[in-house]
Amino acid sequence: MPTATNDIFRILTVAPNLIQIEVLNAEQFKQESQDFTIGSYLKISDEADTSIIALVQSYKIKETNTGNGELVTTSPSFILDAQPIGFLDASGNFRRGGQQIAIPPNNVEIADVTLLKQIYASVESEKKFVFSTLAQNQSIEIAVDGDKFFSKHIAVIGSTGSGKSGTVAKILQEGMMPTHEQTQKALLNNTHILLFDLHGEYGPAFPKSNRIDVSNLILPYWLMNSEELEEMFIESRESNSHNQISQFKAAVTLNKKRHNAGLPKVNYDTPVYFSIEEVYRYLYNQNIATKNASTGTLEIETKIAGISDEYQLFETIKFKEKKQGQINSGPYASEFDRFVPRLETKLNDDRLGFLLKPRKADSSEFKTGDLSKILKQFIGYGDTKETNITIIDLSGIPFEVLSIVVSLISRLIFDFCFYYKSVKQNNDEVPFLLVLEEAHNYIPQSEGSKYSSVKKSIERIAKEGRKYGLSLMIVSQRPSEISETIFSQCNNFVAMRLTNPTDQQYVKRLMPDSVSAITDTLPVLERQEALIIGDCIPIPTIVKVKELADKPASNDIAFHKEWKKDWVKLAFDHLIKKMKKEP
Repeated sequence: MPTATNDIFRILTVAPNLIQIEVLNAEQFKQESQDFTIGSYLKISDEADTSIIALVQSYKIKETNTGNGELVTTSPSFILDAQPIGFLDASGNFRRGGQQIAIPPNNVEIADVTLLKQIYASVESEKKFVFSTLAQNQSIEIAVDGDKFFSKHIAVIGSTGSGKSGTVAKILQEGMMPTHEQTQKALLNNTHILLFDLHGEYGPAFPKSNRIDVSNLILPYWLMNSEELEEMFIESRESNSHNQISQFKAAVTLNKKRHNAGLPKVNYDTPVYFSIEEVYRYLYNQNIATKNASTGTLEIETKIAGISDEYQLFETIKFKEKKQGQINSGPYASEFDRFVPRLETKLNDDRLGFLLKPRKADSSEFKTGDLSKILKQFIGYGDTKETNITIIDLSGIPFEVLSIVVSLISRLIFDFCFYYKSVKQNNDEVPFLLVLEEAHNYIPQSEGSKYSSVKKSIERIAKEGRKYGLSLMIVSQRPSEISETIFSQCNNFVAMRLTNPTDQQYVKRLMPDSVSAITDTLPVLERQEALIIGDCIPIPTIVKVKELADKPASNDIAFHKEWKKDWVKLAFDHLIKKMKKEP
């Protein structure tokens, strides 16, 4: 039972955001409250048994003195500053928010196991989702509201070494856990997760996942929208970038119409096949073209038979030589002297082959008809394997196209969820969680054309995704570097140890609750400890994340231990092959 402590406590001040309580008997208090710390809970009630739950923020020694000004040092008392965070209703259920209490309140109780379980029992049983225990008392499991946790965007943040990867893995593992009946029948449940793994560390944590890396990723360039294409190929800082955009857009749109003649209303953003090699030839030809001085039409030496005039520039052709007064330079002649070589360099870059030259097993190109196969690899509906979680290993993706890859895949998932809502049958929902590991690397706070496409894709999901069953989990060790538009949409936070003052202040400012007694502990949390705060949990709570059997490959190397071992001989030939990406 909670300890009644009228003879220990005396209430001094009651305000909406602060209750000050004097501890009169320090020795008795110590005996009654061995585990009592800053962040512990108190129950403060009046004669009508109206009860406020308050969180201890700080304490200070009360200095008393005699009449002649000498300090009294025997049996000093001290004062607790506690912040009200909710109340117990008539049924004994915990509720957030304020509650009027008669003045003066007449009883203070230290929250014991029974009261703490009563507070956390406010989550409905069918919605309970458990991945942690109370840090102060690990016998108490902390249940969050699973629907509110996953349906509203989540931020998991923490400095290197705080246990962030293990926490993410534990949350996802528990979220994917099948029911007993599903396990017996070997059925998959309806979990759908896509995880962007920047360092290739989550594979061991999910042995049955669908793992995609640069060697088997199917992501053809023709799926890019206008912003992604221009970010990939256009140098926005060049003086003639407007002409580059104009002619590149014209070439792509025209080439899409050429290869998709049966489709109506094909435009620059339509996700259908076009040939990037033909677009290159179009721009190359424009750069060397000549035109008739009188009519302005292009002067081609010999036109390719069987190809209409509008598609001639997609072929390898020769132009007539310039002739004074008769044949002049074309409208874009020499305009693309830098653009064309840059485009050619990208097309010949083997590192970008997965994006610019994706091929099937028979060496043929992926075309518009393969869109279903391309989409299935990301949403778990593979032709040979269905899985709850798909991991995109980004560690082998060249950094210059990392943001484009994340943008393109994220947009495909959003489109899937958007259109599924209009075609779903029997009200069958397919809720989807998109996990952005180390998100500060590709959705940064900084402005710039390099990240414009991915920020637009993720910002759209952050603002609109939930209504289509698409939720985000933003994972980062530098939350202050993440786009505030995206980060501010998170309703639930799992905040682990943060040592950077800028990150600490940034997180405190964006959190939906302001409980300084807990948020001030962010720099001193232990490994695998986290502050959970948001709509999913009755009160902000410091928890200990449970251990997991299958762990991500993110453990720090024990430098001193390894240095004490005998000298290690390296297989340099094998290492160099790996560095050169040889088979």
